[in-house]
Amino acid sequence: MRITTNPRLIASATALLLLVACASAQEPLMADFDFEQPEPSAAWTSTAPEAALSITRETANVRSGKGALEFSWQATEGRLAILTVTPIALQERPRSLRLSIKLEGPSPVMYGVCEADGSCYQGYLYSPGGVWHDMEVDLDELMLSEATQDEDGRLDVDEINGIMVADVSNLDGEAGASLGIKSGRQRLWLDDVALTDALAPHRSSRGPDDEAIIDDFEREPLLALPVGGPSLTLVAGPGDGDTSALRIEYDRSHYPWAGFVAAVGYLDLSDRMGICLRLRAEQAGPLTVVLEERDGSKYVARHRLDPSKGWYSQCVPFAKFKADPATTDENAQLDLDQLRVVIPVLDTKRAELDESGLGAWELSRIWAE
Repeated sequence: MRITTNPRLIASATALLLLVACASAQEPLMADFDFEQPEPSAAWTSTAPEAALSITRETANVRSGKGALEFSWQATEGRLAILTVTPIALQERPRSLRLSIKLEGPSPVMYGVCEADGSCYQGYLYSPGGVWHDMEVDLDELMLSEATQDEDGRLDVDEINGIMVADVSNLDGEAGASLGIKSGRQRLWLDDVALTDALAPHRSSRGPDDEAIIDDFEREPLLALPVGGPSLTLVAGPGDGDTSALRIEYDRSHYPWAGFVAAVGYLDLSDRMGICLRLRAEQAGPLTVVLEERDGSKYVARHRLDPSKGWYSQCVPFAKFKADPATTDENAQLDLDQLRVVIPVLDTKRAELDESGLGAWELSRIWAE
């Protein structure tokens, strides 16, 4: 099995763009952008082919006030659509990143901040397209990109000098196939982008038994990357503390794995015993849970979804994860302090479908025990 998101390429391109932008930039801009001015600042730059930046006044494409940043580009396979602003200045010690974003169609999005030394910290977002997402993300919930290094391994908020947003469709090879390929002219809009000293709601938390909750899917937007072009929506959950759940609908016309990529690189899982999922399936099928380290090595565990169980919890000890033979690891063992993402995916070629050719599974919570 080969499932990859190729974040090394993404982060390398981001770091290069920031270095080039810093070299040519003038005075740093305050990290608070409402896009009410006639033209966007030259500090906003992009790697995308045929990129164009402008201020739109179209009501549907403005989140607040009278203006928003419109970013358009020509989708090209193997070329990344990364948008950055640098250098920036901070009024106070920031605690969170705030932004509103809208895309035209279903999209995998990466966002984050970078320090002056080029180290970047990132998070993920899924957009179904056509709607605004208002995000507030605690900077503690951004993870260090594995393509960049940081001498102390943590984000130094006083050294942030850039903000970035990227549509990560159209990557080369397997990564592009898993996250999606777009064609033609694309657009996204940004509004109310800022680094603030306000505390943001944590997606991760501690449960009553001290479990580390990675996500309980209680609110939108979904902070994950879609794998295999599935339809990802929030629906009613099973109750008992889980009021909502993530529904993953799939067919066999897309990439043969359907699921998502969730970040865990900001969590300390070194003293945890395993990964648990609370789930249910409408059709039987083979589920694979992939753990990926910062160096790209992967470890996998498998479970067959059983529709007859309704909602149930499935826990997999870390000791049960086996090395993916398609990747290599220098020490041939799962290093919990190096985990970057968890990827639950269903093998759609071997999963059952309903009479209309569709299938679905749901997940109300994912945690480490």
